Amino acid sequence: MILFNIDNILLIEYTIYFMEMAKEKIVILGAGFGGLYALKSIYQHLKNWRDFDILIIDRNNYFVFTPLLHEVATGGIDPGDIVFPIRDLAKEGTEHLEAEVLSVDMLKKSVITSHGEISYDYLVMALGAGTNFFGVSGAAENTFTLKNIKDATRLKNHLIHIFDEANKEQNLERQKDILRIVIIGGGATGVEFAAEIQEFLKEINKEYSNIPEAAVEFYLIEAGDRLLPIFHPKFSKKALKILETKGFKIMFKDPCVQVTPQGIVCASKNSVKSQTVIWTSGVLPSQIVITPEIERQKGRIAVQETLNVKDFPEVFILGDQAAFLDKRFGLLPTSAQVAAEQGNFIGENINRLISNRPLKKFKYFHKGDLVSLGKWKAFAQIGGSFIRFGGPLAWLIWRFNYLTQMPGGFKKVRLFFDWLLYLVGKRDISEI
Repeated sequence: MILFNIDNILLIEYTIYFMEMAKEKIVILGAGFGGLYALKSIYQHLKNWRDFDILIIDRNNYFVFTPLLHEVATGGIDPGDIVFPIRDLAKEGTEHLEAEVLSVDMLKKSVITSHGEISYDYLVMALGAGTNFFGVSGAAENTFTLKNIKDATRLKNHLIHIFDEANKEQNLERQKDILRIVIIGGGATGVEFAAEIQEFLKEINKEYSNIPEAAVEFYLIEAGDRLLPIFHPKFSKKALKILETKGFKIMFKDPCVQVTPQGIVCASKNSVKSQTVIWTSGVLPSQIVITPEIERQKGRIAVQETLNVKDFPEVFILGDQAAFLDKRFGLLPTSAQVAAEQGNFIGENINRLISNRPLKKFKYFHKGDLVSLGKWKAFAQIGGSFIRFGGPLAWLIWRFNYLTQMPGGFKKVRLFFDWLLYLVGKRDISEI
């Protein structure tokens, strides 16, 4: 018979405690596309991942499928269909800390958060980006953005509310001032949102007999000379024609220089009255303090071909935060596609680093570009733009592409039925 005394029990407990404390720690900053795909890649490539403490830090406790935020804002899908709790996506033993990341000290191997200091052995930084207002006066205070689920629901509520406000007005010109929509930015996000918002407001308008269809006006402001600059010029022309058919007034080469509660002022001194200005132009990479200071390009952290930082091989940077040079693009685009590819890649290099093997160089393969312009209208560029087509087929591929990328089988089913109802029914026009 084996006897245990208190000293033996304490010794066992301390041994277990220090064994757990001795585990190396992998910390992921950000639960967007880069962070989430990095986590999945670590599970895939690091076969003994349970022997590590894995922690993912984000200000929210959920991942948002951001490419579909514009459909939430325009009543096409339910907000819950594109939101995924981080703890549901992480495997057992992986921890999540809901906190703001304030700074990183690579010399001390520590992260300072709003809930204290976290040490790490291996760090993945994928904190994404916010909106770049390019120094435009009043833009941050007086525009709607579309970066998170709160932005989308806030905007949807506002769009419905202005119809209630306009419905009380008898004067047509005053109704126009209330219902005039201005979108800043003619890239893919701006164009997709423009098409969706026109269809959404057209449906809302049917519910208000006191508001004529002519009372709703749409403007799109693009600083460049064409829409969809990453697409072939023929698609830019077709997109312009589609939006003009939908009633949009497009203003090129006249950037917005001021936004007030009453509307916008452009460089030419042209002004547009509006209480609904939506900013879709530009991203600003997360600017947390990093010690020591390292090289940045356009606000993004310079990384090596292996996606880690020079002199700090245990620190990897992904997505919008990373300045990665590419022969085709120069700096890789700030897109979900890039962040996801880098996330998928990073697990193998972390495994190689841990096992003292040479790291692989990241090579970006651009699958193509898709953009929707409303029901049954879309453009597709596949691969290196060698295959280009538009119409219903492109629109179905656009839908299928996002459906397959969604994490979680149950949410895929919900989204699929949301889209089916969207085709045969009405959008949701209830405030949330």
